[in-house]
Parts: sequence; C-alpha cells; structure tokens
Amino acid sequence: MKKIVLFILCLLVLTGCTSAKDTVDKNSSKDTTSTDSLDDTFYPIVNLGANTNRETIYSDFHGTDDFQTIGRELQVLSTEHYSTSKYYMSEGLQFTKDDKDNLLLRSDDPKKYPYSLQPSKGTSIENIENPIMVENIYEQDYYTKGATDYKLEGLSVAIVVHPKDSSDHELSTPMSDSVVKEYARGTIEKLYKYMQSKKKLKDLPVFIAVYQAATSNNSYSGKYIYSSYCNGSVGSISELDYNTLVFTSSDAEKKDAETSSQFAIFKNNLKNAATEAVGVIGYGRYQDGHLKSMKIQMSVNIKTYTELIYLVQLAADDLDSRFSGFDISVIVNDQDGLKAVIIKKSGKSAESTLLY
Repeated sequence: MKKIVLFILCLLVLTGCTSAKDTVDKNSSKDTTSTDSLDDTFYPIVNLGANTNRETIYSDFHGTDDFQTIGRELQVLSTEHYSTSKYYMSEGLQFTKDDKDNLLLRSDDPKKYPYSLQPSKGTSIENIENPIMVENIYEQDYYTKGATDYKLEGLSVAIVVHPKDSSDHELSTPMSDSVVKEYARGTIEKLYKYMQSKKKLKDLPVFIAVYQAATSNNSYSGKYIYSSYCNGSVGSISELDYNTLVFTSSDAEKKDAETSSQFAIFKNNLKNAATEAVGVIGYGRYQDGHLKSMKIQMSVNIKTYTELIYLVQLAADDLDSRFSGFDISVIVNDQDGLKAVIIKKSGKSAESTLLY
C-alpha cells in the first residue's frame, strides 16, 4: 500500500512539473509589447525566454556604447527583410551554448571546431600570433503571430569582430582597418555554412551583419561594416558605411565642417551663459555619409535650481535654431548626477524633461 501511495505521489509531482512548464511556455508566448511609445523602426517584442548568451554580451560590451549600438542597429538593418508591421522580435534563442562554443572557440586539434570563426591555431595576422578575431555573436529572432502561437520566420545575427592577442587581451597597436575588414568579410560565409550543418537552423533565412567593436583607441562606439541576407545560399555581401564622429574634433571638422561649426557655437553659447564650467561633447552617428542622430553629454556645475532650468532652456532653444534633419538627445548631469533630458526629433521642436 505504501508503495502505491508513493507511486501516486510521484506521478502527481511529475504531472505538476509538466503542467507548470506548459503554463510558462503558454504565458511567455503571450507576453508581448507594443511600439506605441516608440516609432515605426522598432519591433513589438515577444518574450519567449532569455538569451543563453546574455551574460557574455553584458560583460563584453557594457562599458561602451557597443552594448546599445550592436542591438539597435542590427534591428534597424533587419527592417529591410523583416517588416516592423508584420513581425515580432524576440531574444535570440536558436543558438545554444554549444553552438556558440563551436563558433567562438578553437583547439590545437583542427577537427574539434571545424566551423570556428577564429583563425586556426598557428595563424599570424599582422605579426600577431594566434590572434582572437571574433569576440562574440549576438542573435535576434523574428516571428509572425498565428491564431494560437508564434511562428519563427528568420534570424538576424551580428558577428562582433574585435582583434585581440592569444591571451584575449586588447592589442596595444590596433590592426589596420583593411586587414580587419578582409578577415571580417569571410566570417559571414563561415557562419552560414555552420547554420547549414545544423538541422534546426539550415532552413531558416538569416540576416548576417559584421560589427567592428570599439577599442581603447576608439572607445566610444564601434560600427557595422558588412551585411548579407542569406536564404538558401550566402547572399550578396554589402559593405556598410557607418561612422561615429566626436564633436568637436579634427575628424568632425574635416568630414562635416558645417555641423562641426554649429556645434562649436552651441557649445560656446552654453559656456558663456553658465556661471561655472560647462562640459559639452557630442557624438554624431553617420550612415552613408549622412548624419542620422547625435547624442550630447552636457555636464554643468550649478548651485541653484534656477541655474539648471536656465541652462536646459538655453540648450533646447539653441538646438531648435541651430540643428535640423536628424534626431538629437541631450543628457544633462550636474555634480550630483542626472538632472534633465532633452529630446529633439527630426523636424520637431526640442522637448525637455527635468528630473526631480
């Protein structure tokens, strides 16, 4: 009798565990967001679980703008193949830890990781023995919504190239862009070949983009340099023209003299108006030679709330009179932390929010 009771209890426990898992899966598939607070370049999100690579993504990129840029610009690039009005985006769930090991690791035995995106052992690139060229891969998944479920329609994957030495330390002298690009271009075909070797991945279309990560010599942000839409074969690999310029800087003056001049006036106006020192630095993101957005970090030294309001209002007024044709965000910090945010969308007036 005791054995029968024990058997029944075991069945109940197992049934309970199975039911819980089904409930989680079902609830997760309905855990969606809208894009009402954003614009039509963003996807609604469906929460189907956590990316198995999330910890390494954070540890590798949290200290630079690459953390946002890799994900955001991969999403924007993906809109050419997955419409934001038709598809839902989720965390990348198709590449397991084993998949990522197969792509990011290497061994003295060339047969152990035949699809690795790294140079094989014994390779020298620009006098660096056994360099590590690919730091990570980042995945986004795209679904259509059915009556009762979500159907996976395709993936987007970023291959993050960041040359390091064999001990995974950043190079004191960066590799030349031409060498990095030559190597990076070849990783697209390698990744797609690996996907074709996996039953669960081989029939899925995938948009593959290569991202050149920031280095200590270019610490603000990296950039996407190649992309290809692969569906049954490696597609046409396109070179991408992405760039970040710092204002004010000699590079900005050479490449965009007009914006550089206007930013210098904007900066001087704030400095002249402030009672104490003001720091102003801008980061302009360019695509195909055109300025798409700018982020401005503004640091003020204030002693009264009126001083803060005055400088925020002055900055917003000057943005409206001086810049147009691209989005601008201004983060305003004083000596004690974040105090205000100014947002100017392309074609619209600046809007300020004071945090208190």
